[in-house]
Amino acid sequence: MSPAISAGDVLLDQFLHPRLVAAGFEDLRPVHMPILRDMLVSNLRPSELGARLGLSKQAVNDLVRELESKEYIALEPDPDDGRAKRIVATERGWQASETAQASSNAVGRRWAELVGEERYAVFEEVLRAIVAVRPL
Repeated sequence: MSPAISAGDVLLDQFLHPRLVAAGFEDLRPVHMPILRDMLVSNLRPSELGARLGLSKQAVNDLVRELESKEYIALEPDPDDGRAKRIVATERGWQASETAQASSNAVGRRWAELVGEERYAVFEEVLRAIVAVRPL
């Protein structure tokens, strides 16, 4: 990943975390930001989340348990495999996700102001095309 993309990701996370805390999600830590993006909307198994984020099985299980105890997510039986679980967002998780999305949209508007609407639209289109090719 290019340093510029990594820096953009870090800037976004640094912007989102204080806004989530101010909105009442004080128990979220900065380390949760990249995980929440995938975890709350993807209906993944913990192992799939770990693979997507490049985390060890132990690390992802620790984070899943932590976010489950904070009631952002729940683990539900996987309908395709009775032995496996899927991560699903709880009401609190959806509220955090909506707050983060609104803040993320504000960042996008600010970046569009900085570089111009046209350039930002091209950036967003290219980034969507790259992200759509999962796994990388």
